[in-house]
Amino acid sequence: MGSSDSEALHEEKDPIKRRQFLVRTAAVAGGLTCATSAGLLYTFLKPNVVREIPPRLRAGVPGDFQSNTAVYFEDHRLYVVRDERDGFYALSSVCTHLGCLVNWLPDTTSGYMGGRIACPCHGSLYSPKGNVLSGPAPRALDRYRIDLVDGQLIVDTQITVSEDEMLLKI
Repeated sequence: MGSSDSEALHEEKDPIKRRQFLVRTAAVAGGLTCATSAGLLYTFLKPNVVREIPPRLRAGVPGDFQSNTAVYFEDHRLYVVRDERDGFYALSSVCTHLGCLVNWLPDTTSGYMGGRIACPCHGSLYSPKGNVLSGPAPRALDRYRIDLVDGQLIVDTQITVSEDEMLLKI
């Protein structure tokens, strides 16, 4: 082994120089800063579109619903109910107190056929027809118009109806 071989081995075993370490660290930090900035710029420039939910809901055919049940449609925030007499109606799932989403509690011990509807946040209770039973809610749940068109149940969330008008008899 000559002196040049021992110098080559000695150079490979030398730790990274302080200057090289600082240059590489600065390059990595700069790269991360640029990548983060590019991501934030993309997020800022990307269109932030809120997709509007159509006001009319095709809920399905009446045969899809069992008697005395409520089916929840999450996108429209409403329940379509088939009562024990095979009538249909649609109720909003938005509490009239502060806009929380209510839950349908199928509970035969409540004394109300079909259970009750409860706000999990503030404790308002509603009957299966959407009337206020207790709690801070100032009024009944919104009731939407429901029609049978070409064999399909259609709920129009732009038209609210009274309790007398809400039932669709089939």
